Amino acid sequence: MNLQNITYRTNVEAGDAKIIRDMVISTGFFNEEEIDIAEDLARQRFEEGSSSGYEFIFAEFEGRTISYSCFGIIPGTQSSYDLYWIATHNDFRGHGIGKLVLLETEKAIKKLGGTGIYVETASREQYIPTRAFYANNNYILKAQYEDYYSPGDDLCVFVKRI
Repeated sequence: MNLQNITYRTNVEAGDAKIIRDMVISTGFFNEEEIDIAEDLARQRFEEGSSSGYEFIFAEFEGRTISYSCFGIIPGTQSSYDLYWIATHNDFRGHGIGKLVLLETEKAIKKLGGTGIYVETASREQYIPTRAFYANNNYILKAQYEDYYSPGDDLCVFVKRI
């Protein structure tokens, strides 16, 4: 796969909610409620535009959306952003696409005046690669809340200053 052939877009189109649903399901990481939330955020952005508070970056390869991120300013802050979602379709994982989308997201946040990015993820064993992904991209684990998602599944908060 030639990563130079990946293109990016930020506009949310009518079919993106379903594309995101299929992409998030393909990862095998998320439960039904989380899948519904990912889909709903795209629908909200499509219907409400920028007033939704959600921004998106989509990575496309040969006409297919293969990865995306969803982020937004944290209400009540001056320049702190939440990275709500970043996912790559399972058929395309392992090629560095997630890193490229993360870099595009960081550039977009910086352009919007952002100075910090906050990411929440789980502590379950399944999420070891996810936590390593953030650590490898210079995000620092700043907080861990025990039993947040469920007994034995902590909330891990990573932060990167940009």
